[in-house]
Amino acid sequence: MTRPDISVVVLSYDRVHLLKRTLTEGLKQVMAPGRSYEFIVVDNHPDELAEDMVNSLAASGAPITYLADDRRNISIVRNKGIAASRGTYVAFIDDDEAPDARWLDELFECLERTGADAAFGPKLPLFESGKAPDWDREAWLYTLDFRLPADAPIEMFGRFRRKGKGLGSGNAAFRVATCFNSAEPFSVAFGDANGEDTQLLFRLALEGKRFVWCPAAIVREFIETDRTKPEYMVTRMKRGSQHYAASRINTSDTPQMTRLKVMGLGLAQFCVHAGLFLASFEFLSRTRYTQRIGMAKGLGKLSYRAPIGFIDEHAA
Repeated sequence: MTRPDISVVVLSYDRVHLLKRTLTEGLKQVMAPGRSYEFIVVDNHPDELAEDMVNSLAASGAPITYLADDRRNISIVRNKGIAASRGTYVAFIDDDEAPDARWLDELFECLERTGADAAFGPKLPLFESGKAPDWDREAWLYTLDFRLPADAPIEMFGRFRRKGKGLGSGNAAFRVATCFNSAEPFSVAFGDANGEDTQLLFRLALEGKRFVWCPAAIVREFIETDRTKPEYMVTRMKRGSQHYAASRINTSDTPQMTRLKVMGLGLAQFCVHAGLFLASFEFLSRTRYTQRIGMAKGLGKLSYRAPIGFIDEHAA
């Protein structure tokens, strides 16, 4: 069997209705002549909900493999997909995302051209309701787009994050030889609530690995209506801030000092946004949540020892 140039790992739990969209578009990838890819789906549901669909695609000749592991730890599942991958690069896409036709080719070309260790592309929202929620009309909290030129370096430390979603493993491709050269690329200790990719990126960055931006490698995330509720986003932002704090401390050479810095940042963040929450009368508004989200980020850093865990999302 010919070895693919790039492997795509997709994790699935109970969103099989969205996974179908991911795989339908993913298997339409247009690659330059001589290049090839494979998809590996790792089913994390105890009832193996994705098995029939994936095996049906494989039987039709699609370059796709089905694996299953019901241990509820996302790092274990990611690592299983990596172990089965045969490509020089491994890309990840979430089961609620669908890639543009040249997504994989753009990631592959970017890594080949730059020699970087990992490349990341934009995530653009596609709302089930047809529009962004009233409290986030520009959909910034559902968008990952650094708006950098092609091949621009991405710095993990030393600057405030750009507006929008933070960096993760979704819509990213990694050089296996430099990023996944250990038995446990994603830390199992961080796999119980999706903080594993933050920990990985911090660790790789501290090892000197190079990250670059690939603006033409676009995926479109399907946002179901339940996820447009502001309460959901407040919880999501608090959890993300918990991941940031735990990962920064875990990967630091001076964890005690880093813990003090992170806790101080969280306290300042909470206090500033709490003051603005009151001063701006945001508590009287149903369409303004900026300060509430800011407070949630501060509380996340302060409460990182009591992680929120998996957020229940309704499956169709």
